[in-house]
Amino acid sequence: MKSKIDIKDRLHNLIINNETDYANDIYKNPVKEYIDLKRNLREKDILFKNNPICIGVSSAIPNKGDWFTLQLIDIPILVVRKNADEIAAYLNICTHRGAKIAKDSGKKAYSFQCPYHSWTYSLDGKLIGRPREKAFDRIDKKKCNLTELNIHNHNGFLWLTSNKKSEIKFKKNINHLNLLLKDYNLNNYHFYKKKIININMNWKLAADTFLELYHINSLHKETLSPIIMSDIALFDSFGSNIRIIGPRKSVLKSKSKLKTNQEFKTHTIQVMTLFPNTVLVAHHEHVEVWHILPCNKENESKVSFSLFSIEKATTKSAKQHWENNFNLAIDVVQAEDFPLGEDVQKGFYADQKRELIFGKNEPGLQHFHKSINQALKDG
Repeated sequence: MKSKIDIKDRLHNLIINNETDYANDIYKNPVKEYIDLKRNLREKDILFKNNPICIGVSSAIPNKGDWFTLQLIDIPILVVRKNADEIAAYLNICTHRGAKIAKDSGKKAYSFQCPYHSWTYSLDGKLIGRPREKAFDRIDKKKCNLTELNIHNHNGFLWLTSNKKSEIKFKKNINHLNLLLKDYNLNNYHFYKKKIININMNWKLAADTFLELYHINSLHKETLSPIIMSDIALFDSFGSNIRIIGPRKSVLKSKSKLKTNQEFKTHTIQVMTLFPNTVLVAHHEHVEVWHILPCNKENESKVSFSLFSIEKATTKSAKQHWENNFNLAIDVVQAEDFPLGEDVQKGFYADQKRELIFGKNEPGLQHFHKSINQALKDG
C-alpha cells in the first residue's frame, strides 16, 4: 500500500490534524504464535531458510580482509570482504574436522586458519595450506575449499539466499526494496559500533517493538517523547516490507513545513522493516540497523544493533556525538522496550488462549503478522 500523495504532504496533513494512518479494521493476534514451540521451528525452517534473510551490512566490513561471523539458526556463517567490490559468505566450518575457522569479527585478514589443526583458507575460500600435506595427498585441495553461500549486496544490505526458493523470492522482492530504500545506500555509510543483546522474548515480539509509535509518550517519557511525536505516523507497505515515518517535535518549530526532501529527513524518523527480521531506523545523519534472530527456545532471541553514520567519525567530538546517539538507542530499546517485552512474554503463558489486539492505528503490526502467516502458508 503506497499512496500516490507525496509523503511530505501526507505527513503534514497528519500533523496539523493530530492524526495517523489507519488499518481498515482491528486485528487480533493469538498469543500462541509467540509461545508455540512447533510454530517457532516452522518459522525457522520457512522464514529463515526458504526466504531471503538480511544478515548484515557491507559497510561494517569496508576493507579487504574485514569479516564477521553469525549463527543463522543452525548455520554458522563467515562473511568476508574479498576486495573493494566483492563480499563472500561461507559456511564457517573447516572441511577437515568441522571446527569453526573464525569467531566474532575482525579486520584486514589475509587468510583464515582453523584453530584445531591449522588448515588455512584464502579470502576466496580456497584451501591453501594443511600441515603434513602428504597425509592428505589423495584428496585434492580443491575438494576441500570452504562451502560458499549465495549472498546479494542490495544497497549495502547483505541478503543470504539458502536455496532456489529463497533466491526466487529475493528476485521478486527487489522492486519493493528499490522503492523502500531508494534514499538509503548503506554501501556509502560508515560503521561506528555494534552490540549484541540476548533477550528472553520471542523474535516476533522483539520486532513488534519497532512497528508502531503509539507507545512513545507512555513508555519513553524521558528518552524519545521529548524528540518524537507519539501516535502520528505514515504507514506504507512494500510487499512484506514496511515503512513507518513519524514526525520529530522539531517540525513544530520549523517554518519549512517539510517542503524539501532534506527538511523531511531532518524532521522525521523513518523505521523500515526488511522482512522478516531486519529493522532500519533512519535519522538525518545516521541509521541504526537491528537484526533479530530466533534462538533455540521460542522465548529467546538474539539482537544485533549497529550504528552507521553518513560522515566518518574522525574527531573526538564526532566520536562523542555518535557515542551519545548509540547510547540513546540502547537506553530506549535495551533499557525500556525489551524489559517490558520480556514481561509481556512471561504473561503469555498465563493465558495461552488470549489474543493480542492490534488497533487500527497499528497497521505496521497488522501487516507484519499477516505477512508472516502468508509466508508460512506459502512455505
